Amino acid sequence: MHKLTIFFFRQDFNQQDWQKFMGLAEKMPGLRRETVSEINEFIYGGTGRNIERIHEFYFDSRPALDTALQSLEGQMAGAWLHEFTLKHFSMMISEHKEALPEEFL
Repeated sequence: MHKLTIFFFRQDFNQQDWQKFMGLAEKMPGLRRETVSEINEFIYGGTGRNIERIHEFYFDSRPALDTALQSLEGQMAGAWLHEFTLKHFSMMISEHKEALPEEFL
């Protein structure tokens, strides 16, 4: 799997703007799973203290993720993301791997 991760920095944005972004992004083709994490506290390190929310979008493969980003829905979600956050976010793409308890060493 591959995922697109967006780190939202602390700011005041309207919940309706957030819902509009989610509605657009959730229409991207090939989206398999989505998670949103609200940051409660930082327990170590100072570099991420201004992160308020982490949003992750999961896809079967890197080509599927690229197709989603290049789609009309992906472009619309990206344009709205830039607009409503005033570009106060970071984004990364990563290969996602998971292990179940029975796979732990």
